[in-house]
Amino acid sequence: GGIVACCLLLGGWVGGAEADLNVTFMNATEAQRSWCASTHCLPPPDIHLVVGQNSSFRVTAYLGVDRNVTMGVLSDPGLPNDAMVSGEQQVVWHNGTGEEAVFREVHFTASPPQAGLVYRVCFKAYEPTNQNNTDTFCVTISVAAPVPSFDLNLTAPNGAVMEVGVGCPVRLKLVVADAGGSGYCVDVRSGKFDGSMVVPPMGQLMHVSSTAAPMIGTHDGCAANEFELAWYPQKGQEPHDYEYCVHARDTLCDGLACEQRGVERCYHVRVVKCRYCLGTGETIMHAAARYHTDWLQLWGANTHIRNPDSVPSWSELVLGPTYTVQTGDTLQGISSRFGTTLGAILEANADIEVVDNQGLIVPGDKLCLLPYVCWDDSILSSAAGAHTPREAPPRVEF
Repeated sequence: GGIVACCLLLGGWVGGAEADLNVTFMNATEAQRSWCASTHCLPPPDIHLVVGQNSSFRVTAYLGVDRNVTMGVLSDPGLPNDAMVSGEQQVVWHNGTGEEAVFREVHFTASPPQAGLVYRVCFKAYEPTNQNNTDTFCVTISVAAPVPSFDLNLTAPNGAVMEVGVGCPVRLKLVVADAGGSGYCVDVRSGKFDGSMVVPPMGQLMHVSSTAAPMIGTHDGCAANEFELAWYPQKGQEPHDYEYCVHARDTLCDGLACEQRGVERCYHVRVVKCRYCLGTGETIMHAAARYHTDWLQLWGANTHIRNPDSVPSWSELVLGPTYTVQTGDTLQGISSRFGTTLGAILEANADIEVVDNQGLIVPGDKLCLLPYVCWDDSILSSAAGAHTPREAPPRVEF
């Protein structure tokens, strides 16, 4: 007689449960084949797991009545780390005849470092008195790896360029999930994987909500996580360009695996001069005080505002005209020409370098100007200075 080898699944998720293993049964009877099929003794050759999920299965060998059979795990390819296999045990092979077979059980729970690995486990059964009488049965165990991904339909596009004023909200929606469909949880962190290009000062990366998924094994079970990247540029951060990044990573990864499995998104924000957004509870008078100008000047620079006492929060204001520095210009001359002061120009243009109490400007520089509408003696004194008329009109841009 020949050896019959089969595998009986005890638990765990198995893909393609009706697949044919094409196992060779040496001299197996039709009754034995029928019994094996009815007890799910022939599972598919591929077992798919996620981290934390347990798989237990039984490999059974049968030789015949009153004949011994033994079975072991082939050392090549061997067992996954942390997998356990039982010693040989007896089981009733066919209830009608009381014949016995030998089986061994395998128990395996995938750990985080095993994500993405594939194992092949093989058993060899043979007759001790005739070791040429053998049969081999192999199972492939695949541990799904997380696939961190940004939802392209719900997430701000990679490389997006935005132009905003001081205090204006830059709010980016970031939705991440495991694109592999295994329900792994995905997190979003500031910066690239190497730690560079983090969120600018005063920026916040916040978790907004999670959508749960059925738990498989012991890991969390997440369908999606939503984050918001919020930044309100502060006075003094203009005019500068900021490029910052975030990266999505699964919550199981460690070390290099995080970068290998993760994905990055980067954004470019240009903070421009002469634009300001009112914060919650702020009025046009608050903005005027912040920039040491008067509210009439701001109202005049924003002709779309009908009622200066009723300007909604987060409205964007134009602070004043923008002037392009010409050859021969000085800050004192510009301040006199536009009815402002040197101090007001420096206040509205944080990028001007001051050396020996002198502001350094070069042709082509863009200056934000806040001309005074209501003058008092202190402003008149500060603004006093010589001014030589120019043949060409000053270049002013709104």
